[in-house]
Amino acid sequence: MKIRKFKAKNFAEALELVRKELSEDAVILSTEEKSGMRPFVEVTAAVDFDLDRAPGQAAAAATAPGDSAEAGFLRFRDEMAGQFKSEINELKAAIHDMKIGGVLNSSMDRGKKSLLNYLRERKIKDEFAIRLCEKAKDLKDLHRIIAADLRTKRERGGKKAFMLIGPTGVGKTTTVAKLCARAIKEGKRAAIINLDTYRIGAGEQARIYARIMGIPLATASTPAELRSHAAGFAKTRDVIFIDTTGRNPRDDSYIEYIGNMCAAVPADLAPMELHLLMSASSDDEFMTEAYSSYKRLPLDCISFTKVDEAVRFGSIYNLQMVYGKPVAYIATGQRVPDDIEFLNETTLGNLILAKGCYKC
Repeated sequence: MKIRKFKAKNFAEALELVRKELSEDAVILSTEEKSGMRPFVEVTAAVDFDLDRAPGQAAAAATAPGDSAEAGFLRFRDEMAGQFKSEINELKAAIHDMKIGGVLNSSMDRGKKSLLNYLRERKIKDEFAIRLCEKAKDLKDLHRIIAADLRTKRERGGKKAFMLIGPTGVGKTTTVAKLCARAIKEGKRAAIINLDTYRIGAGEQARIYARIMGIPLATASTPAELRSHAAGFAKTRDVIFIDTTGRNPRDDSYIEYIGNMCAAVPADLAPMELHLLMSASSDDEFMTEAYSSYKRLPLDCISFTKVDEAVRFGSIYNLQMVYGKPVAYIATGQRVPDDIEFLNETTLGNLILAKGCYKC
């Protein structure tokens, strides 16, 4: 089944587009009028597969020159699996849009619809946005309700070890340097353990930061090495920051590796605090899907980097609702130690409802 969305000035033009692309056999799934400076209509339509070819003919067509019959079948199977997955996702999206369209067209008055559009523009997921609209009286009330939903991390004494994890390129090493500089400013003796032996240049970056701040740095690639270095630093240092390898969270071996490293921290440094870093400019769907992997780890809090590169901040709210973890801090640029902020619920809520470049 093919599912497509069509936009036009009116329904007649939209239906003509449906007929041209999907044929007269297309079925209309939903219709919606969109208001604004340039009003338009959106029609979601679907049409069945072309079933003229028999499965055997399709498999034969999928066979490349030189393929065996088995290879041709496997190729056909993989192509069909990919096509089915794609179309299932399209169907889910269509059903989701129909549901939202139903809410917009039925139960909400003009003021609630305006609030919902306001939240959607800021990339707050529809299921969260609808709930917020049901609870809020107006825009001013919306700020209060969002702030009440948020949790920010409170400072707790006695912690000696902090490990930062997250996807590739999120800025863990730079954030470690900012936290180290902050600790030094508070009069604490800090150290860094670098676990990033996977990325070229990561060790050198950590060494430069450590040398500038005048603090010791050790590199560990196994749980035993991490345990040894951490135990050594614990004798002379007040706080230890552990920088990790950035990998795709869908990689089960990476999640297992981080879990083993967490378990390797000596008992006298436990409980260690585990920070998950996410880029505020990342794809919201990726960050949400990553939860299925990261939730297997003993996360204490979540923090957001590259806030200065984002223009919408609804993902911060979405991720807190999904992960259920407090936000520790946000990183707002590359400067060490300046570009890091520790927000309360009110200021974090103001950021989430903002639109446009950070502090522009």
